[in-house]
Amino acid sequence: MKVAFFSFGACEGCRYRIVNEFPKIAKLLEKYDVEIVREPLLSVMSEEEYDIAIIEGAITSLDINKIKEIREKAKVLVALGSCSYLGGIATLGYRYGIHIKEYLDKGYSEGDPVWKYVKVDGYVRGCPAYVDDLISLLEEYIQTGSIKRYERRFGFEKDTDLILDDGFLRLDTKKCIVCGRCTEICSLVYANVLTNSFRGFKVIVTTPAQESFLDTGCIRCGLCAAYCPVGAIKYRSDIEEAKKIIENRGVVFIERYALDALANDLKITYEKIISLLETLGFSDVKIIDFVDLINNDTGIVPFSSAEKRFVMNNFPDAIKYLLDYPKFPLSENAVLITNCVARKEDHVPTLTVDEFIKIVKGMHITLEDLPDKRIKLNSDKNDVNIVKGPRAVHEAVEEFLKNPKGILVLQICPGGCSKGSGSSFAQLDVI
Repeated sequence: MKVAFFSFGACEGCRYRIVNEFPKIAKLLEKYDVEIVREPLLSVMSEEEYDIAIIEGAITSLDINKIKEIREKAKVLVALGSCSYLGGIATLGYRYGIHIKEYLDKGYSEGDPVWKYVKVDGYVRGCPAYVDDLISLLEEYIQTGSIKRYERRFGFEKDTDLILDDGFLRLDTKKCIVCGRCTEICSLVYANVLTNSFRGFKVIVTTPAQESFLDTGCIRCGLCAAYCPVGAIKYRSDIEEAKKIIENRGVVFIERYALDALANDLKITYEKIISLLETLGFSDVKIIDFVDLINNDTGIVPFSSAEKRFVMNNFPDAIKYLLDYPKFPLSENAVLITNCVARKEDHVPTLTVDEFIKIVKGMHITLEDLPDKRIKLNSDKNDVNIVKGPRAVHEAVEEFLKNPKGILVLQICPGGCSKGSGSSFAQLDVI
């Protein structure tokens, strides 16, 4: 069996550690008749034939063809160390501008984990990677012809993996660490859709009887995805559709709450945000405020379809007072930027603040150098009762039923829609 080592965007610390602990590797080579056919640190440089390719480092734009060529030749491809399977420091460098001009001048761009471009069969964790873990992985493949453990902490596999996907929410239990954040937030908004099933190491987060989200009472607030720390639950991404609108010089509508959130996240003024949207390619920028669209005198006004379902599921007696939430006047060639994931039900493409920030970070724009664009914001209305947070919303509807007068606006997200489910993780309220 032939093994080849390759290094991309990394400091080579993982491979130096292997060289430093080479006596351990030597025992493996002798025991199983394994040959290292490529490792420049050992002055072995052949690339003609190999069974296992061990990849160190993140992949940049200049490395994509090479990593695909390696994948075609290798029977097994292993990501070695944090930079390879997570992106590591190389990725952080591109994301946060560390020496970015130097790399861009040389033709490099981005820095991504290996799995983004090719199939990865196994992982070895650590910074630098653990030599003992690499040996165990190689032994497993030699003895069984496959690699099962990947980077898991335990020496067994769950056999209860499940994927629930309704086109709006996607739950992948393979990624779930059963931290309980999603089940807690689902309970806090009185939906109780997500729960734990099975026992012991087989436990997974799922819906009752593994039914679809909507069939089990989901209000599509998107909070489960917002609070998931590992991306096991995700809401529908509209990033690619939004990019097409940008290419066609479309219009962007941005909610007032989203404008506030972006100013907080990107640390720039409202005026520079408008300039940023124009710089990205939008032909026109329109700021819209939900409160300005409320014209009724009495009733319960949900901020989105999530609050509407909340009332219908929990307060049947309040349905007669339930008004439809105002719809934004969006055209076909338009993008909406919002803090509210539920808005994705009303328009495609709808970008959450979190999605928009991902687009901006990939553009390498120096935000501080953007010019200030003059904008006019309406003053806040004081005659509208806006209730924020699940408990406050629940209590407010109960009180409204006792004395149904005036306009009651509901915002189900903890902290209200200014910290809605489409916000960046750093802006969400602690639960």
